[in-house]
Amino acid sequence: MAELAFTEDKAVSQPYRAGYLKSVQEYLSRAQAESAAKREAFMPKETLAEHREEYRTKYRAMLGRPLADYETLKNTPVRVVEDSFVADDGNFEIRRLKLDVLDGFTMYGVLFLPDSGVTKDTPFVISQHGGWGTPELCSDFFGDSNYNHQTRRVLSRGAVVFAPQLLLWNVENYGDPYDRQAFDAALKQVGSSITALEVFGLMRCLDYFVTQPYCNPDHIGMVGLSYGGFYTLMTTAADPRIRSAYASCSFIDKIKHNWFDWTWQDSADTFLDAEIAALIAPRHIAFDAGDNDNLFGSESTKSEFARAKSYFAAQGVEDHIFLKTFPGTHELCPTDEAMDFFASHL
Repeated sequence: MAELAFTEDKAVSQPYRAGYLKSVQEYLSRAQAESAAKREAFMPKETLAEHREEYRTKYRAMLGRPLADYETLKNTPVRVVEDSFVADDGNFEIRRLKLDVLDGFTMYGVLFLPDSGVTKDTPFVISQHGGWGTPELCSDFFGDSNYNHQTRRVLSRGAVVFAPQLLLWNVENYGDPYDRQAFDAALKQVGSSITALEVFGLMRCLDYFVTQPYCNPDHIGMVGLSYGGFYTLMTTAADPRIRSAYASCSFIDKIKHNWFDWTWQDSADTFLDAEIAALIAPRHIAFDAGDNDNLFGSESTKSEFARAKSYFAAQGVEDHIFLKTFPGTHELCPTDEAMDFFASHL
């Protein structure tokens, strides 16, 4: 076979590459505009209340299995693999629990039980760490952090608290290396996603806790910062047992911030953050956003919140959704407006 003898400077074909890039960008812009129209028609505000559970089923299916199959799998018993005493600080007994929530898939977390005991009105709250975090970090085991005493502030309001671990810890600090993006890609190949798996795991933890004497199934809440706020939103939308929620520094425009594990096929046609929040109504949810947040700022939160609030307003519960912006960074709001809103509706 004859060798190709022709050569040219790479700059000659540059306009063709630029043209191709431009065509991809233009296609994406058109597709996003079409998706916005589809999303608006997908879940009409006026009929959402009547069909909420149908949409919740579609939402779970979008994230993938095993969450999509929760209604069947929830009947499988949760097995306690480990329940170990850690300490009693004079106010709370602290225990570490490891739960087998489905065929060897285990969830681990730290449980805080008040020494004074519980009553029929004692709330049960999931305190969820964020990216590079652990249950211990958001619970002040290592001292101060941008969680601003998240778990302790919930405990101070008289709650039992469970702080679970997700696949988000900082490998440099804690070891046990993993590739979250690779896990998410592999899970999506089998009809799942890291979000579906972990939201399912959190719901299965609740399946266990609601059988325990220290958990009142009518007074369950969830709070989290950053990725913890993301999981708070996603889990509360999926699980109607959560009565009140507080998602910090995480409620944003996911078209602008389309991280790999925050996107699913056709999600722009159906469920972005505002639509996911709409599934929480008529329950209560609080959000916060730091004006100087180096990851997101507060403008993206404000615009998404306005969309979400319109869904709550259409259902006659406009005052069941709350936003606090503050002159801070990527941190749980250090003042108590959002925390008080959350706690008052547990």
